[in-house]
Amino acid sequence: MRLGKSQGLLCFCMLAFFLFSSSPAIAQQTSTVYFHDNSELGFTYPSFQFAGFQVSNITAGPSSTSARVFETATSNAPTGGGVAVSMRANISVSSQPEAYVAFAAWVTNKFPAIVTLDGDVVIHVWMSSNDSLLPWQGSEFFMGVGDYSPSGSFQVLDYYVSNATIGYNGLSSSPNEYVISTLHITQHQFQAGNMLLFFAGAGSNKQGYSFTVYFDSPTWASRADIPADPSLTVAEFPSYAPLAIAALLFSVLGLKRKFPDR
Repeated sequence: MRLGKSQGLLCFCMLAFFLFSSSPAIAQQTSTVYFHDNSELGFTYPSFQFAGFQVSNITAGPSSTSARVFETATSNAPTGGGVAVSMRANISVSSQPEAYVAFAAWVTNKFPAIVTLDGDVVIHVWMSSNDSLLPWQGSEFFMGVGDYSPSGSFQVLDYYVSNATIGYNGLSSSPNEYVISTLHITQHQFQAGNMLLFFAGAGSNKQGYSFTVYFDSPTWASRADIPADPSLTVAEFPSYAPLAIAALLFSVLGLKRKFPDR
């Protein structure tokens, strides 16, 4: 058997095309992080704004009834009995007279290095409220995602606010899962040591409007689906191209030695 130069070159090109066309294709990955009640953190929020809400100098801690921050949001699904946190809207919103809000938040572990995230975020939070409202009073709920630095800076990356309901309570009287799928992180770079923060809460023109947030339970699996760290993306196909091409070259050389051209 004799392998001509043109035939060998054609075989090489065909194999190279196949291998390189099957080279790694980076797929968009998502990760689910669940909100847990491992412990509470004391955070001070500087001035920030979203959806027309302007708040400043908010101190969150276990003793607060209007701002609570829990750690940590992890990929471990909850197995315990869960927790129901009662909130009262007492944080004054400066840009909306006689408006008050309250919120709970959860943070991931600190990023060990600079990380850039890009993609959709879906937040699932269980909430309820059996508070009564007068005909001229109303309520709304909100959710969002942000970049929090232990040094004190906080940046809202995206948020959702429901339509205000006047004359009746906008939240159900029993625990209900509210899912927001319109959030997006756009090529945001998190510095090493910063945390991805998720928040959910409610507001009303009734000061002290009360509601409950449920999480850390298989029944109340409050959580978020987030774009994975790009370094965690996996290739759809392993790349054996370099090894295969080298093997092909050796085989061609071997054939040339066995069947020299005349």
